[in-house]
Amino acid sequence: MKIAPTLALISLAAVGGTLFFTNPTEDEYAEHLSSNITIEAQNALCDPEGFSSWLGRVGEALSSACQGILAGGERLSDEEVQDLIKENTDYRNLFFFSTYETQTPVGNYRAIGVFDRFILRENAEGE
Repeated sequence: MKIAPTLALISLAAVGGTLFFTNPTEDEYAEHLSSNITIEAQNALCDPEGFSSWLGRVGEALSSACQGILAGGERLSDEEVQDLIKENTDYRNLFFFSTYETQTPVGNYRAIGVFDRFILRENAEGE
């Protein structure tokens, strides 16, 4: 019996099993993307550099107020944001990895989920 083919087969099975068991779910993707979108929206809507560059200290105060409003007050819960993401995501489970395509008001996203991680890319309009 040759040992090289046996080791190759065992290694391939181990990598395949690891990929299969660490393939992230759609719920994990929604949780990951919702945290990214929240941060992105705060940065886009309440950009401290943009406010302060043309309004000085008043701009800094407006930026702080904007961040406070988005962080608290009337906003969607994390679960509601995740549900919206799932509703607008084309999810494909390919057993060893998953693909996700999501359209949101903040941007369109493509991702690959592998080894409990996401490789996320924001699409330009029309892609």
